[in-house]
Amino acid sequence: MSAALRRKASVTWSGSARQGRGTFQVGSGALVAPFTYNSRFKGDTETNPEELLLAAQAGCLTMALAAALQEKQIDPGTIDTSAELDLVSHETGGYRIPSMRVEIALSNRDWPQEQLDAALERAMDMCPICNALGGTDIQMRFADE
Repeated sequence: MSAALRRKASVTWSGSARQGRGTFQVGSGALVAPFTYNSRFKGDTETNPEELLLAAQAGCLTMALAAALQEKQIDPGTIDTSAELDLVSHETGGYRIPSMRVEIALSNRDWPQEQLDAALERAMDMCPICNALGGTDIQMRFADE
């Protein structure tokens, strides 16, 4: 077994939860993004933790799907993945993410659906982000199914 890959990220927050401001930074330095209470709960031009989670899931799953399709000698062409989630308040306080939806579009759909579905199942197994989200209902589908 090879050594674990370690990834890092950090957040700096100043001020109260509602009036403060934060900044996400990934360890590689490739992403630095501001966020606030409004960007998280009301929506504005800045990001939020949930969007970053969705981007991580979509990115991880897309790469895993490309690998799973390659194992089956399927050329998908371009893979476009979109994801969304539900952020709901919880009776004990805070919020939960009970469900996520992922839609995958392949530019080359000239393959039997059973093979694509098997590759998607394999990709979900290979994707560490999907595995980390084990308590969340993740609904996957290919576009134009």
